[in-house]
Amino acid sequence: MGSPHSIAREHYSNIEVKREIAEFCKGRWVAVHCTDEGGGLIFRRYLAERPLVIEKVEDLPALFERLGGRLRSIYATANKYRVIKDIGDVSDPENISLCTPTWDIDSTLSNWRETVRVAGRIIKILEGEGIRESVYLKWSGNGCHVHIHEEAISGETLKRANPLDLAYAMVEYVRRRLEAEMVEELASWGVRVENKIDPGRVFTCPLSLHRTLDVVCVCMKPQELDEFSPEWINPEKFRHNMDWRNFKKGEADKLALKAFEMIGSYPIYRRRRTRKTRKLDEQIIEWLKKE
Repeated sequence: MGSPHSIAREHYSNIEVKREIAEFCKGRWVAVHCTDEGGGLIFRRYLAERPLVIEKVEDLPALFERLGGRLRSIYATANKYRVIKDIGDVSDPENISLCTPTWDIDSTLSNWRETVRVAGRIIKILEGEGIRESVYLKWSGNGCHVHIHEEAISGETLKRANPLDLAYAMVEYVRRRLEAEMVEELASWGVRVENKIDPGRVFTCPLSLHRTLDVVCVCMKPQELDEFSPEWINPEKFRHNMDWRNFKKGEADKLALKAFEMIGSYPIYRRRRTRKTRKLDEQIIEWLKKE
């Protein structure tokens, strides 16, 4: 492999990579890691005081050049927004149109077999809730994300609560079930499953490079999980399934409504007047260090 900059330039010039990133990012608030002259990482969510967006294939090479060719990793929010023009748009809960339920499996690449087992258990729980066609996974580097496609929640169900609240409740409900079933295994393997759904949470984009490892984030469908090996995330010959786009409308409604009834809305909305939190960007940077 070449230098980090040459690896990134070659990778992000791949038309498949550009198409997948643009498709996933459309409607989402984007964040990036860039490298500075000393090789350090800089986290950015804005350009010219506007939220970063990638809406079409041509936006990625343009962004790469605007960042001086130092783009390394690309992330996008779990939330999809009706409009993203200025800072106010991404801070308005009423502007959220959809939210992608996401289970963050925090592990290490050397622990990948145990990570696969945990992801498999989450998939089994989702299958038990009738969710099959709308599930996909992303191997992000050290760990894995299990996603339900945001379109699997019907418009009728979205009228019942904010999309962020529904996604948060779904992730928390399944996470608690998983921990109850696998508490000993999770502890012995050193694997954590976390609910990272919040108003500005970002997750690694499909086919993004990892911020420090020379690996690429690939998607797979549940039936492929048992075949996974770290060879899939090699930037020079990655294996990636574009069927992450597939979903069945309404497939996640039952779980969304049940989880929302049991868990309720995202906590900060319930404690907005009293809770003291660090700046959102500080929390995100801390989380990304664990990726």
